[in-house]
Amino acid sequence: MTTGDPTGVAHLYVHLPFCAARCGYCAFVVEVGRDDARDAYLDAVLAELRRERARLGRLDTVYLGGGTPTLMGAERLSRLLASLGPMLAPGAEVTVEANPETIDDAMAGALAAAGVTRVSLGAQSSRRHLLDVLDRRAQPGDAERAVRAVRDAGIPRVSVDLMLAVPGQSRDDLAADLAWVRGQDPDHVSWYELEFKEGSAIARGPHAPPDDDLAADLYEQAVDGLESAGYRWYELANFARPGAECRHSLAYWRARDYLGVGVGAVSTIGGERRRNAPGLDRYISALAGGGDPPRTREGVDADTRRRERWMLGTRLAEPLDVAWAGAPDNPDALAELEARGLLDRRDGTVVLTRRGRLLQNAVMQEIMDFA
Repeated sequence: MTTGDPTGVAHLYVHLPFCAARCGYCAFVVEVGRDDARDAYLDAVLAELRRERARLGRLDTVYLGGGTPTLMGAERLSRLLASLGPMLAPGAEVTVEANPETIDDAMAGALAAAGVTRVSLGAQSSRRHLLDVLDRRAQPGDAERAVRAVRDAGIPRVSVDLMLAVPGQSRDDLAADLAWVRGQDPDHVSWYELEFKEGSAIARGPHAPPDDDLAADLYEQAVDGLESAGYRWYELANFARPGAECRHSLAYWRARDYLGVGVGAVSTIGGERRRNAPGLDRYISALAGGGDPPRTREGVDADTRRRERWMLGTRLAEPLDVAWAGAPDNPDALAELEARGLLDRRDGTVVLTRRGRLLQNAVMQEIMDFA
């Protein structure tokens, strides 16, 4: 595979859908009990990459997500990453997602040898009863062992994912998770509010989400706790040590073009959004037959792009350049929101204040007309 065109797409997402079980909150494109298809799936992903080669430039970021990418096994992941090696820009960020129970010294060593620079561990919580609510297979000690294995292997960055607003979660539970984070000292933390997504088991089950006031309190408790531990709140759900921000995710929030390959993957390139269809066997069959995967295509018109830039850009702590983003639908709302202490305007930019960031969705509803 030849070195990439420096003017092409610089951000690549690869979807690896295999999971040992479907977690209760999951509504993603995942495959359970299909380990027999991993070799054929890897061949299909490599075939799709060859078909998309002309769109790719020197890759600044690569993100292997899922699913549970580490369930592909070290040899398959090494083969995939070796195929991407010639396209990587100097200093490229290469991230692999993993569930804690799938990372041991051997897997961490293989990832390091394959050029992985960042591992994102789906810890979700350190509390056993919350892991049970989420149908997680990991035990509370698995994440600690995984963090240690990643560090011992010499992988430069380790990130942990956690959840808040889990049914039954108390302020004490969140305080315990904060103490756990301080003990592990990861480079990066993602702390997401649990969503009861349509089609997920948790949305059909007996659990109810916490009330809005408790969810808001837990969110602010997480922000305060991580900031006091020295993490920078650089995106609404993401926190990093200086210089450890996730560059791949920043590309999404800055509305950069990106290519997604694999079953269910999404791409946004040059005003077009493509979604590869779900269905593992259809995906494998199409690529094995020399064709594109089944997918939908839609144009991203100027108004959609403009609204997305506002919605994504205001998630970040950095100012949003209004000339780049485009005019808001309700420009008069900016002065009112500024007077209420929810945003600041300066030199053609807009940035939400701390209070505004905690209320970002409500702020955006006043600025933009979302369908």
